[in-house]
Amino acid sequence: MTVAPDDLAARASRAYERGRLRWALGRALAAVAVTAVALIGCPAPGGPAACAGTLGVVVIACLWRGGAWARGARLGFLAGLTPCWLPAAARAAHACDGSICLALPPLCLVAGAVAGLLLGCLGPRLPGHRDRRFWLAAASAAILAGATGCLPAGLAGLGGMALGILAGAAAPALVARAA
Repeated sequence: MTVAPDDLAARASRAYERGRLRWALGRALAAVAVTAVALIGCPAPGGPAACAGTLGVVVIACLWRGGAWARGARLGFLAGLTPCWLPAAARAAHACDGSICLALPPLCLVAGAVAGLLLGCLGPRLPGHRDRRFWLAAASAAILAGATGCLPAGLAGLGGMALGILAGAAAPALVARAA
């Protein structure tokens, strides 16, 4: 039995895409597991768990797409780990008591600044950094990963993280422009 060349090419393409999707799924599950550590000791894990799940979907889509999408998502995920884990570490160290923790919003601000500095310093060194898709994927992954840890601090924690990311990401460009 012979297979038409067009049919063979279509089958090969489908197999290739299924393999890429399976590979992206494995990486995304690992990313969700790493960010889910921030849910330990979380007083209300619903919102942060939704952020971690959405992060998984974003990582799957970006890695499956490849190119600038994948590079941006990887950088954003790594940058987002600081605001993801720092508030969780403070809760685990019992720096907070009761349902309100006044230490978390400032921690989220500092962690967001670290994430922004990582994005601002490392992003321009990666191939494809001039592509909007790179920065869209990086920002999405960083914000979703960071929100997993900072969401328990409420809107003040999320706002602090967002301000920190913006300020940190802008700092290297402002320093370079001033020089």
